[in-house]
Amino acid sequence: MIICDATKELNKDVSTKIAIGKFDGIHLGHRKLISEMVSSKDSLKSVVFTFSIDSPLSFNKDGYIYSEEKRRSIFESLGVDYLAEYYLTKESAGISPEDFVRKILKDKLHVKAVYCGKDLSFGYKGMGNVDTLKALSKELDIEVHVVEKEKYQNEDISSTRIREALKAGKEEDAKLMLGDLKNYM
Repeated sequence: MIICDATKELNKDVSTKIAIGKFDGIHLGHRKLISEMVSSKDSLKSVVFTFSIDSPLSFNKDGYIYSEEKRRSIFESLGVDYLAEYYLTKESAGISPEDFVRKILKDKLHVKAVYCGKDLSFGYKGMGNVDTLKALSKELDIEVHVVEKEKYQNEDISSTRIREALKAGKEEDAKLMLGDLKNYM
């Protein structure tokens, strides 16, 4: 797996399929999303687009579930070709959703297909969403694949839910939602 800066252009000969997310827990839902992307029958290189843990602006005030090293190891074990890390600053967070899709995903990462959850948000103040991607998809020749969430005990799995389980001392529930029964930290 090649780790790269999401704002730097990949080789022009590389066309990609991208899974977008925060991926702080890489739980069963994230693994399903990445697995669907990696296993799709095409010649595209697989990319996980996520945020650098050491960015000045962090989404996770409660902390990441996995360290950067552990996240990278899991992404590699899932068969990802590239890990595109986005360093989030005031400037980079200010990009419009449309410019994010055009200038980062299309121009820099050469995206042909995006895999995401239905609750995806991106761009300035998270104003971009699945509808934004779909609206731009024909113009930019991008396929959009929305992957259904995984459930545990009839509720959506999320990193927030996992952190809450850990705080409540429910480590077994956290491990089951993470899908990493050996070493979840």
